[in-house]
Amino acid sequence: MRGKLNTIKNLAWALAIGVALLALLLGLLFATFTRYGGEMERPQVQLGELKTENGAAAATAAPDAPVQTATGQLITLPETKDAGQGYIDSLLFLCDSATIGLRDYGLLSDGLATTQVWGSQSGSLPVSTLADCLIRYPSDASQISPADAAMVSKPSILVISVGQDGLAEVDQQTFIRNYEALIQSIRTASPGTILVCCSITNLGPSYAGADGLTRDGISWANDWIQQVCKDTGAYFCDVSSTMRDSTNVLDASYTSANGKTLNSAGLHAWLDYIRTHAVQ
Repeated sequence: MRGKLNTIKNLAWALAIGVALLALLLGLLFATFTRYGGEMERPQVQLGELKTENGAAAATAAPDAPVQTATGQLITLPETKDAGQGYIDSLLFLCDSATIGLRDYGLLSDGLATTQVWGSQSGSLPVSTLADCLIRYPSDASQISPADAAMVSKPSILVISVGQDGLAEVDQQTFIRNYEALIQSIRTASPGTILVCCSITNLGPSYAGADGLTRDGISWANDWIQQVCKDTGAYFCDVSSTMRDSTNVLDASYTSANGKTLNSAGLHAWLDYIRTHAVQ
């Protein structure tokens, strides 16, 4: 009797093992013939994403946010219909001393309380420091890099107006290297941000030459900015082209007493050009 029970037990174990092996074989066959053909899920949250309360990744930028890529061709913003004040209100501006009056004169919608302008405490951003410069972040007055500011705020469009400060002290290679390092750091921090690089406005007739700038030097620098735009895929906005007088210098009515930075009238003209050469 005991021998029969052992035989039945062994048969039951053999049957169970057979069923398990069959299930395993069927599972392998199913996985082979129904393998997922799309992209693998990213194993971690990428830059520009936040985690929801349950730990799932949630993008902070729109899923169809445009990404600029270098094409080797210059993309100059053409004239458009007036995009209006709402367009200006949607922009952020990274400025050196030539255009920092946007912040210091209170020319944007929130006046002196604006958070649309990134610049240093003094307003100056020398070209030689663009790769590692610091700005005063307007929301809390902290000193951070433009890349960190972009990572926090994720601007839709960032208008960059730098290149005049310290221009006489750098050569073409240094200018382009530092400008491109600035662009790439911002793009890495906020890939969905559209970048618009502005030409440098010329010197006015009252400029005394105290810091060694020349009109030829500014003309060369504008060529270098165009090269940066070609190399990085940023848009070029030739705002300086509309602000010259008949002698090809910056209109005297647009300049501050130093002959190189823009006064309120000049900045209003500068903004008018931006809104009539809008990113479409």
